[in-house]
Amino acid sequence: MAIFYDITSWNEKPWYQTGGTRNKVILESPTNKKDYYFKTSLKKETLDYKYEFWSEIIASEIGEMLGFNMLRYDIAYNHDEIGCISESMVTAGKNKLTEGMSYLSGYDTTYNPEDKDSKRQYTFHFIRDALDYFQLGRFIGEIIKVIILDSIIGNGDRHQENWGIITEYTDVVKALQEIARKSGKSIPEKLLFSLFAITSKVKRTDAVKVVENLHLLMPGSFSQIYDSGSCLGRELSEEKVKQMLTDNTMIEAYIRKGVSEIHWEGKKLNHFDLIQKVKMEYPEQVITTIKLAVRKFDENKVRRIVEQIDLKLPTFLEGIKLPPERKMFIIKLVTLRVKKLSLLTS
Repeated sequence: MAIFYDITSWNEKPWYQTGGTRNKVILESPTNKKDYYFKTSLKKETLDYKYEFWSEIIASEIGEMLGFNMLRYDIAYNHDEIGCISESMVTAGKNKLTEGMSYLSGYDTTYNPEDKDSKRQYTFHFIRDALDYFQLGRFIGEIIKVIILDSIIGNGDRHQENWGIITEYTDVVKALQEIARKSGKSIPEKLLFSLFAITSKVKRTDAVKVVENLHLLMPGSFSQIYDSGSCLGRELSEEKVKQMLTDNTMIEAYIRKGVSEIHWEGKKLNHFDLIQKVKMEYPEQVITTIKLAVRKFDENKVRRIVEQIDLKLPTFLEGIKLPPERKMFIIKLVTLRVKKLSLLTS
């Protein structure tokens, strides 16, 4: 069940920049002094996805239930704004999150996601090759897990800033010490930073040389799955939601139309078609992940998650609760998606 936080008095840190498309700020909790990310739903021009923050929270709870390594999201109220909140995955001075964009642009300096042609370049194989280039190929299984999670919740926005790798500074120090011991070479101090700050072109070049010449296994761990709010029909009107509850053909068509942001050979595919393609190259990872999720799936547990998600809202925010029909739709949508996913294990 999601917890409610009133963060109006928390200390905002506007000097920190964050990625993503939604309004996002970093605040420090006065209780534990930890940093938290607060996000509101997407609203601009004619778009108003007011239930998007609920999708983020529900996706995190359902994903956790199904065995995925999810970042937890709760409800937060901040100066008349309602949204979701999550504790920072990193601690200043201890570790760093490097988003996928840094690896992709480090591997191919011409890559620009703002360019239409580059968007088609954002493929499963491009991600795989970039990870391999930085000696991080061991994480391709984690990318596959993210793709499968997205097929369950219908997330269509897993862009290059919505996954990443966390590097512990102490791991980098140990890695450099091991390189120095084996090679007998003097390692420049700036390489200590190049291994976790690869967004700098000069430092990135140095880091690549270390990898290529000294065969370093780059340290790091794949992050928890975060920023998954573009899912669960958050863009649908109340009228569409009610129609799909009574029209199975309509909801099936909606599922088929949903595509993954991660392309395959330059094209966007339906989530399940993408998994079929990946399965041809990584059958064991795909089938194992699907079977685990299907085994853990319990429609009654999903129902409890969705129906109880807003129980902690205070009385003055009653109008922010998810409408009953939308809750029913989310339960039905996830159930149908898991059933469709289960067919891919044969």
